Amino acid sequence: MTPEWQNALICLLASLGSMVALWLVSLKLRDVSIVDPYWGTGFVLVSWLAFALSQTTSTRMLLLCSLVTIWGLRLSAYLLWRKMHHGEDHRYVSMREHHGKRFWWVSLVTVFLLQGLILWLISLPVLLSANGAPSSPWSLLDGLGVLLWSVGIYFEAVGDWQLARFKAEPSNRGRVMNQGLWRYTRHPNYFGDFCVWWGIYL
Repeated sequence: MTPEWQNALICLLASLGSMVALWLVSLKLRDVSIVDPYWGTGFVLVSWLAFALSQTTSTRMLLLCSLVTIWGLRLSAYLLWRKMHHGEDHRYVSMREHHGKRFWWVSLVTVFLLQGLILWLISLPVLLSANGAPSSPWSLLDGLGVLLWSVGIYFEAVGDWQLARFKAEPSNRGRVMNQGLWRYTRHPNYFGDFCVWWGIYL
């Protein structure tokens, strides 16, 4: 097995381990939706872990980890802010009611461990770059990647902000958001996420 994949598998164990720890906290709090604010931070942790394991000094890898950090912490901060105004997410409440006493074990597998695995899969472009990040001169592809990432972070941040303002107005209750970035795409935050990770891949 190559060093890249060895370190990537260590990051997988770290991702799953952090999710198990978070699951134990959710048992104490009786709130599974604490997993949502952690989502972005999980990417930050595995990215810097891969960087540390590789013992690389590549400026390209530093850039990758920095881009992931800006994206992840912004997302986590936004989801934490949103969660502070609500209780457990209605999706998890429905799951809790459906599974009854089995819910905690079901939540471990279908919420926490599943998200830990998906987090790792999405972050593979960064994790596998840690050992193999080329030291060649920066190219147009690097610039295009940063540009696409910038478009993505703009759509995510501005889209989330515009939606939060819209939903804060009582007169908008029951109405469809079709202003700002939302007039161009039904989900600017998802479109932004798409651009961020394709930018990181480039």
